[in-house]
Amino acid sequence: MNQSQSDQPTQSQFDQLVEQVCAVTVTDPETPLVDLGVDSLHTIALVMAVEERYGIEIDPEVIGDPSLTSSAGLWRSVQDQLAAALPARAGS
Repeated sequence: MNQSQSDQPTQSQFDQLVEQVCAVTVTDPETPLVDLGVDSLHTIALVMAVEERYGIEIDPEVIGDPSLTSSAGLWRSVQDQLAAALPARAGS
């Protein structure tokens, strides 16, 4: 059974997770997290929360990639991993 588009996680839902875990307000998903006041401890907590919520593993080096330092950049990485995992999940 395929998930409908409305069942798919969204950037807005991801931003809410960032806000909850990091105690910040995401007004523009392209703003670097550090500019929102996210420190290294919040980053670790966010990675752990994302891994738990989406059932993926984030390579710590990904966080060092400048293109992934915003909520939107990190969300794109999560989406890529979720998409890559779909064929594997469909076969199980």
